[in-house]
Amino acid sequence: MSFTADDIIKGLHSKDPLVFQHLYRTYGGMVSGHVLKNSGSEEDAKELIQVVILDLWIAVKEGRYQEQGKLGHYVYQLAANSWREELRRRRNRPQTSIDDSTIQFVDEGEEDLARAVVKDQYLDAIHQGINNLGEPCKEIIQLYHLQKVSLQDVAQKLQYDYDNLRKRIFDCRKKLKKIVEKQLEESGLSLEIN
Repeated sequence: MSFTADDIIKGLHSKDPLVFQHLYRTYGGMVSGHVLKNSGSEEDAKELIQVVILDLWIAVKEGRYQEQGKLGHYVYQLAANSWREELRRRRNRPQTSIDDSTIQFVDEGEEDLARAVVKDQYLDAIHQGINNLGEPCKEIIQLYHLQKVSLQDVAQKLQYDYDNLRKRIFDCRKKLKKIVEKQLEESGLSLEIN
């Protein structure tokens, strides 16, 4: 099925799963290629595809993206900026040894998380999950992930120690993931998409 730029914008506003599938198929390879060419892994690529499509959806929803025949350029710019920011974060992380028990690695179901973004119910679950997070997690996630405020600025605004905030954001992401999984499970869905 072919989508015009207007179809894509309307589909993003109405959260049409076919439009999300189209975006994933059309731009997933480009985003993935950019990550892999710039020191990223397959897992990094899968995660960034999800982030970019979610960022595009939010930009359209909030009226920050105006179609001017350059959707591909816009998606590429989102990918390049997000990946550059992630690489900058990684460079600024302390290079200390971390005990394996401190880090919770992603479970097997997480592998398909990138594809789950194409599902309307998944986006609703994320939106509801953020609203159900409670403070301060809700505010941290909104500032850092949705408004793209730097971690240093979030720490200053919320009066957190920077290192404590890094741990807190990790815990908040975990909490959000559990909420979203529970909501999907209750509605008979799964994070695994065929």
